[in-house]
Amino acid sequence: MTTVEPDPNTPQTQSSADSELLRTEELTRRFGSLVAVDDVNISIPRGEFHSIIGPNGAGKTTLFNMLAGTLPESDGRILFDGEEITGLSDHQRVQRGISRAYQTPQLFSGLSVLENLRLAVQSKNQSFNPIKKTDSAHEQEAIEMLEQIEFEAAPGQITENLSHGNKKKLEILMALSVDPDLLLLDEPTSGVSQADSDSLMEFISAASAERTVLLIEHNVDLVLEYSDRVTVLNRGAVISQGTPSYITQDETVQKAYMGSY
Repeated sequence: MTTVEPDPNTPQTQSSADSELLRTEELTRRFGSLVAVDDVNISIPRGEFHSIIGPNGAGKTTLFNMLAGTLPESDGRILFDGEEITGLSDHQRVQRGISRAYQTPQLFSGLSVLENLRLAVQSKNQSFNPIKKTDSAHEQEAIEMLEQIEFEAAPGQITENLSHGNKKKLEILMALSVDPDLLLLDEPTSGVSQADSDSLMEFISAASAERTVLLIEHNVDLVLEYSDRVTVLNRGAVISQGTPSYITQDETVQKAYMGSY
C-alpha cells in the first residue's frame, strides 16, 4: 500500500466523523492479475468539491464504477454517511443519496428536455419508466429545476438536437433531480471545447452549490480552479491528496502526471 504524506494545509476538522460523507478503506479492484484500483483510501467531507486526476489507466473510472455500484469491489469497504454500502447495487446507492453523470450522456434522445428531466425526478421513488403516465407533480418539479438553473435549451426541444455541451448539462440536472448528497461526475468536459468547458464548469458549480461533488476530470486547469481538494491516482494507487496548491508542488505528482505545472 502506497504511503501518502498528508497535506498540512488541510484542516483537521475535515476528517472528523461529523463532517465526513464518503470514506473508502483499502478499496481494491482486480481484473485477473491486473490490479486496477489498489488499496485506495479517500475521505470526503460534506460540501467539498473533490477531484480525482491521474494519467490514462490510473484507475479513475474503475474507482468511480465501484463508488456508484456498477462494479463490485474485490476488497475493501465503502462507507457513506456513516454506514457501509459495500455490495449495494447502483439503484440502492441512488436511494441512499449517491447520483452519477456519465462521461457520455445517458439520455432518452427521442424525448424532450422536459420529459428527460421529468423521468429523472420520477426515479427518486422508482426506476425509469418512459411509458408511465405523467405525474403533474414530477413535471412541475422538472420545470422548476429548468427555471432555477436557467438552462439554455427550451423545455420542449428534443434531446438529440441539443449541442454536446447542453446534453451534458441536462444529464447533470438529471443526476441532481434525485436530490443526492453526493454527485459523481465522470469527465464532464470530455469532447467539449475550451470555451464550453469553462461554461460547463460554471454550470456545475452553480447547479451543485452546497452539495458534495466528486469529479474525474482531465482538464487540470479546471480542477485546480474549482476543487477544494484533489486526489491523484497512478497505476491504481493514491500518490497524493491535498489542496490544489499542495498538489501542484508535490514532486511525486510532478513526475507522474503534472510535469508542466
